[in-house]
Amino acid sequence: MQKILRLFIRYLSAGVIATLVHFVVFICLLRYYSPTSSTLCAAITGALVAYCLSRHWVFAQRDCNSWRFVITATSQVLCNTLIVNLLTHWGAPALSAQIVATTAVTLQGFMINHFWVFKHDIKRAPLR
Repeated sequence: MQKILRLFIRYLSAGVIATLVHFVVFICLLRYYSPTSSTLCAAITGALVAYCLSRHWVFAQRDCNSWRFVITATSQVLCNTLIVNLLTHWGAPALSAQIVATTAVTLQGFMINHFWVFKHDIKRAPLR
């Protein structure tokens, strides 16, 4: 259980970095584009950052199935975009909608990456 907790903390740390990149891109694009377009571009950028960090730091000693990561990241980008689109359509401020969407896809992403994308093997310790 302690290994899972350490792994989850590492995943959250990488996620914070990817999320910061996502929010910076989102806020910059929001000046020129709709919330839906802005979050789509920002989510793709954040997913690329998350992939690099997950591959080389979080799940470093695990085999990575790149196609599975693409499928997972695509589902997260689409869920994120859908949530932001719906919430802004219903009158929520764009930044609040983005925060709700980010929160909603975080746990989903960890579970899918941990058990499916990076071939779960709890006996393997992450790179220290």
